Amino acid sequence: MSLLQFFIIIIAVIFFLFWVDLYKRKKMNILHFLVFVFWSAAVILFAINNTLLNKFGNFFGLTRWADLIVYWSLVVLAYFYITLLNSHTKDKQELTRFISQKSINKAYELEKDNIKKYKNKTEKDEFIFNIRAYNEWKVIWNVVDQIVKEWFKKIVFVNDGSKDNTLEVLDTKKKKYKDCLFIIISHDINRGGGAANQTWYRFIQDYSTELNAKWFVWFDADGQMDIKDMSKFMSEIKKNNWKYDLYLGSRFVQWWKAKNMPRSRKIILAISKIVTKIFYWANISDPHNWYRVISMDAFKKIKLTSDGMHYANEVNEQIRKYKMNYKEIPVNICYTDYSLEKWQKNSNSIKLAMEMIYKKIFFR
Repeated sequence: MSLLQFFIIIIAVIFFLFWVDLYKRKKMNILHFLVFVFWSAAVILFAINNTLLNKFGNFFGLTRWADLIVYWSLVVLAYFYITLLNSHTKDKQELTRFISQKSINKAYELEKDNIKKYKNKTEKDEFIFNIRAYNEWKVIWNVVDQIVKEWFKKIVFVNDGSKDNTLEVLDTKKKKYKDCLFIIISHDINRGGGAANQTWYRFIQDYSTELNAKWFVWFDADGQMDIKDMSKFMSEIKKNNWKYDLYLGSRFVQWWKAKNMPRSRKIILAISKIVTKIFYWANISDPHNWYRVISMDAFKKIKLTSDGMHYANEVNEQIRKYKMNYKEIPVNICYTDYSLEKWQKNSNSIKLAMEMIYKKIFFR
């Protein structure tokens, strides 16, 4: 058996397993399944027995060109799989929209009186922080304390179906800091980082007037970001007098600002910069740094659809689409054993790359 034969058989088996899984989950009908089974069987049979393939080709007058049947079969199978994957992705998006809207409505009903009562007292009340959390009880308590310590008092949390004590920690902090405006939105089930972002995007876009905030701040729950960097963002906002729509935190404006960053991470982020420029024409030195501050007017233009990590690419693409003026700000990002273990695995970059290619090229 040649290497090409072996490769073709492996591809056919993988596709077959994918389709069995989709059929079990009722993501395709019996006709799709039968067509796929027929072509998978044909590909495997012809890959194993070249003589049979040649005889089949001779019957149609193709001789050795019968190999094209195998390649055409692979294309057909890929087309069917992508078609069904698109359908499945749209179903996931609809589920996320349902869970998100249900969570938003519930949170607003609970907090609308507190939102209306809260009055801005300082310029820091013009900033609203947004933190998504999934099983972050070990660190999020300290993140909240650090933010409040710097006199920022508006935070929207999205508890993305945490199975640990994250929600209890947030409730405790809400009771402790009664002079702050803490809004906790909880998903019934975990939907992913992108889905959590969608929820607080929609919440703040819907109620931005009542929240009386001028600037939207992306912030993480894992303790990597330094709240003291907000002084740099605020200084730049004052200095530029609304010249920029968006201020992007960057680990590479001053590269030494990233503490304990593994070398492999530096390589991956350097590659992501190149890929972002090729795919989205966005010249951003640190495209996946989520420490950002955006004006509310610019923020209202952004729309997210991804449940997964692709949300960062969606935002970067819309920065260019809406011709947002932006400036990069050096920030301190501290890598810890906790963050590297939970969120910063190098394998995540592979998943992100695959999702980016799929969403950019194949998803319709």
